Amino acid sequence: MKSSDVVRALVPEDQPTEDEPLSRLFYPLRFLGMGLLVAWLCCTHVASIFPGLGFDQGLRDVFDNGMRLGDVGTFVVLALLASRIGRLSRLAKTSACFVALTTLGTATVGLGLIPAGAPAVAVFAAATVTAIGGAFLFCLWAEAYSQMGATQTLMYGAASCIVAAAVSFVVSTMRPPYAILATAILPLISLACALLSFRLLPAERPRQTGVRHPLPWKLLGIMAAAGLLSGMAGSLIPGAVWMGAVHRVVATGLAGVVVIAMALMRRNRIDVRFLAKVGLPLSIVALALVPFASPEWGFVVSFLIKLAYVWFTIFVLLVLANIAYRFEVPTLRLFAIARALSEAAIFAGATVRRTLIQGGLLDDPTLLVGMALGGIALVLLCALVWTSEKAVNGDWGASGISLDGRLHVPGPRERFMARCDDIAARHGLTARETEIMALIAQRKSRAEIEQQLFLSQNTVKTHVRHLYAKLGASSKADVIALFEE
Repeated sequence: MKSSDVVRALVPEDQPTEDEPLSRLFYPLRFLGMGLLVAWLCCTHVASIFPGLGFDQGLRDVFDNGMRLGDVGTFVVLALLASRIGRLSRLAKTSACFVALTTLGTATVGLGLIPAGAPAVAVFAAATVTAIGGAFLFCLWAEAYSQMGATQTLMYGAASCIVAAAVSFVVSTMRPPYAILATAILPLISLACALLSFRLLPAERPRQTGVRHPLPWKLLGIMAAAGLLSGMAGSLIPGAVWMGAVHRVVATGLAGVVVIAMALMRRNRIDVRFLAKVGLPLSIVALALVPFASPEWGFVVSFLIKLAYVWFTIFVLLVLANIAYRFEVPTLRLFAIARALSEAAIFAGATVRRTLIQGGLLDDPTLLVGMALGGIALVLLCALVWTSEKAVNGDWGASGISLDGRLHVPGPRERFMARCDDIAARHGLTARETEIMALIAQRKSRAEIEQQLFLSQNTVKTHVRHLYAKLGASSKADVIALFEE
């Protein structure tokens, strides 16, 4: 395959165009539908909103268990069938059916249509069915975000976090019946946004068969460890047992604000590893305070643990999206495995939490000290693994998988990015200049580059002028010609 074929493969000619001025305004907004999914997840775990009128604490626990296990089971099935499914966006009708069941299940359980005296198995079954559509939606959005460049993924992801926090706050201010109905329709709106988003993304390329794609297991393991600590967070401090979901909402919104603020301050280069660099130390501080925290301060400790978990999870998901984008790793398998491990770890942590509460073991100071030390040791181990993993620390995940020729056959995008890296190294290009060069090679217009990289017209002109000077080019054709040599 010639380099020109690679470039053309990255810019499908059958992409729909939207000429209406108003539609251009809604182009970025539809990608924020991911935030509605996150808001639904948050609202279904906030006790003041969900899961229903007249439910006692026992049924709430049953509902939570059903949701977690439904998530894990769905993600495991999707991971096993990923090679047959390919792109989940091709199964739009199937996804719509499951999301409709999620909306129906949310409304049924939330409005108390299942009687309070109903057997626990009925609540568990309803919760499990409700979770399936949410898992499908997550994988759909992971697929969409994995087809964007790093900058778009970062900015849309951060903005979606803010949307999730804002929507969750608005829903929490509503009265129970209206709050539950608002929560129930969030998955449907999110699905509509996802399906509209795929119209603006590259068309599906033929899938390679018989290719084994290694996974970044170390990174996934660290994510699972963070989930375990998050699930146990409520048990460590009795006063914060049922505030975990609220803390997660706040932590999610705060992460979005911080990422966007960092992007505005360092527009030429932003290193999202700061999310992990902040999250890991925060978790150590929170765990160290556990044995000394009173019930009043327990909320602070619980919030710090949730903040660490959410921030590190966002970092890992961004890395995974970049891996899928650059190396054409099957998105469905990658993200389904990641979420299955994370949700299973959270479920395990929550189970330990409930066991300790029911056994009245939280009054034992020795046990609290032991749990705190064990948690700190786990965090330090995760930090050691992360800092020793060169793949994680290089180009925030661009080299996150093995490229052993026996295991992986380079795809068009990977060969294209390798060519970009080679040209950048030979001509001394900056990271931003390399990014703009890649977009020019994909025949993007100046306006498209400005929109995709969130840069002003003058900034793009300046970068292009410097790029042309370093490459000895005088036009876009000269840049494209470098990829055809």
